[in-house]
Amino acid sequence: MIEITTSNSTKVNELLFAFGNLRPEVIVITMTTPTLSPFHQKIFAHAKSTKASMQESFSKFPFLKFHIPRVSASRNRGAHFAFPNQIPLFPLNPLTPRRPTAAFTLVELLAVITIIGILAGLTLGAAGAVRRHGATSTAKAEVAALQAACDRYFADNSTYPIGTASPTTVTAPAGATNLFTNLVGSATLTAAPTSKRYFEPKPAMVSSNYFIDPWGYAYGYNSDGTNAPLIWSTAGQTTASGTNKWITSWPKM
Repeated sequence: MIEITTSNSTKVNELLFAFGNLRPEVIVITMTTPTLSPFHQKIFAHAKSTKASMQESFSKFPFLKFHIPRVSASRNRGAHFAFPNQIPLFPLNPLTPRRPTAAFTLVELLAVITIIGILAGLTLGAAGAVRRHGATSTAKAEVAALQAACDRYFADNSTYPIGTASPTTVTAPAGATNLFTNLVGSATLTAAPTSKRYFEPKPAMVSSNYFIDPWGYAYGYNSDGTNAPLIWSTAGQTTASGTNKWITSWPKM
């Protein structure tokens, strides 16, 4: 069986002729599609042009997405159209207020500011503790270095540099210029040495003609020339309650 569908019935014979000599058992069924009226032809042409324009818009603006809206109803807000993945439309009821935009409340902002303040205080406190620990370690190393330099000086001269600063003074002791002159071998660090140099201080450890600790105070020094010298740093303490924080060359009780 051969089925022929054509929109022009006058061409049926031509199509049958194209098949040539058919066998007797072959049955030919022809179907003619109806011709649209002028009114329906206009509607059909308009639909095709609309589809073509939409396809052109999609090609130019691929980010656009058109969806069939769904209607949802709410007891308090009224019916409105909602588009998936699109900005919601205004409610159909003009008296229904719009949903407020999400934002932080004053309590939430205060809570965040408080937390930031606490974290900042902890960070600054930890940084201050690290600086104090570093200064303490530096002062201990410098006190030990000065004591070793005094021992080398004693090995060559059979005496220690003379120093009269009192180890019981609470305020920051005055710098011992005699200690500086004997260990460095000159009146200043930049001057040429006139005698053997027993200690090579860092520039940050020198202020004029005496040694200073990491807190900027002069190192205390006491020796009568015969007994082992006492060298100490007040570690920035200027009151009697802070003497237990001093860094000394002698053991603390």
